[in-house]
Amino acid sequence: MDRQVRIQLAGGLALAATGALGMLVVTPERALGSLLALAERPGLFALALVVLYGVRSLVLWPISALSLLVGFVYGPAVGIPVGLAGAVYTCLPPYLLARYAPRERGPLARLHALGRSAVDVTGDFRGLIAARLLPLPADGVSYAAGLTGVPVGRYALGTLLGETPWVVATVLAGASMRTFALERAGSTLSLLLAATLLGVVLVSGPAYRRLRQRGIFEGPTVDQ
Repeated sequence: MDRQVRIQLAGGLALAATGALGMLVVTPERALGSLLALAERPGLFALALVVLYGVRSLVLWPISALSLLVGFVYGPAVGIPVGLAGAVYTCLPPYLLARYAPRERGPLARLHALGRSAVDVTGDFRGLIAARLLPLPADGVSYAAGLTGVPVGRYALGTLLGETPWVVATVLAGASMRTFALERAGSTLSLLLAATLLGVVLVSGPAYRRLRQRGIFEGPTVDQ
């Protein structure tokens, strides 16, 4: 078996094992419940939060779990910027892992080719923002962006913009659990629906133009 293929398979198995450990043993409920006990000690809580954001992708926790915690402890004014910074930070490890993984041959080579085909249609920046706005797995988007070679600056900015409505919604939901502000919690659904719709709009124009180029659709050209 080719050395690159062996490395890719070993890495995939290691990630799967770590994710299974995170889902079955170190569950978000258990870890975040323990972390809440540190809320009265701001320094330790902030340090633990940095660690959790750093390892979150390895144990396959959703970003929303940490955003809820941040909203519950800090409230919206502090929680939203902290949650946004955390979202960008927590999405970097899978991106960097995929970006520097060997992908000249093997399964990653095929995934790289598929990702480049998608980027050719939407553009890397627009496509990344759209993928973040849509209800897709955050880590799947991160790995795909790394495999397709999205530049790190565009990746960070695209992640920040695309994750904003999701982080804001979950931070507000976390804050509402503390204050019982039901009207604030209810408003998050509209925000998430708007984010999803915007994600569809961002990719619909480029996708339509590509389909017209292939002769699948006939009609007026969609402007940028």
